[in-house]
Amino acid sequence: KQWYQRRVAITAGDGPIASDENKAERLEKFATLKAEWKAKLDNITHEDVEACTNRIRPRQALRALEEGLVPGSIVATDIGNICSVSNSYLKFNHKGPSMLAAMTFGNCGYSLPAAMGAKVAAPHRNCVAYVGDGAWGMQLNEIMTCIREKIPTTAVVFNNGQWGAEKKNQVIWFGDRYVGSQLDNPWSYAEIARSMAAEGITCTHVDQVTDALKQATKNQEEGKTTVIEVMVTKELGDPFRRDAMKLPVRHLEKYKGTVQTTESESGQPTDL
Repeated sequence: KQWYQRRVAITAGDGPIASDENKAERLEKFATLKAEWKAKLDNITHEDVEACTNRIRPRQALRALEEGLVPGSIVATDIGNICSVSNSYLKFNHKGPSMLAAMTFGNCGYSLPAAMGAKVAAPHRNCVAYVGDGAWGMQLNEIMTCIREKIPTTAVVFNNGQWGAEKKNQVIWFGDRYVGSQLDNPWSYAEIARSMAAEGITCTHVDQVTDALKQATKNQEEGKTTVIEVMVTKELGDPFRRDAMKLPVRHLEKYKGTVQTTESESGQPTDL
């Protein structure tokens, strides 16, 4: 079967054919691109953004979670602004499926049930859900299922008091007129978890996040479910679909006062 023994060659546009001869060159190029992206991500993560000082910047929280995530973990991400940004901070070394994302379905309330299913399928692996406080309201009751059915799982809840994905659209294209995107939740999700017989940890400083995830991992090994409530600022990342949105056109006279001629310059909420 001579065809099977031939070297596989893949063409990329008008560029050279990928082959053993240029493998080292291609690997070097990939390494350069990865290093450039890492440097850019580090810069974005640590850049100064005016925000309240008693909360954690989302990207810094994601970096701290990245440092606390044990090898072989499975992470399920929900819809939402912070969860979409989290993709840049997830690294996996397991050969099997490791990332479970809502993707184009846009399922709100997806991450914890997905992480629970992963734990049932692979009980030897550490299973974690990333979710914002908006989507958490649609699935926090499943903590009781984790306890009752003995499915130890970890949920990381980003508490920023807003529906971030929707609010980002209102920031950029609707003049910061927030409709249905503010969440005034005076309770603690960590306390709610404890009332359900789960473990609850609240993080108010970035230095607490990595240790919190490590403790949750230990809890999971002991058969315990943990909710990590991360108190984050209202800072927002890029919108989901910039290509699908544009400045609205107002045809009725009563709405003329809401006409936007330019997008938001800062791209951040006015209540940052």
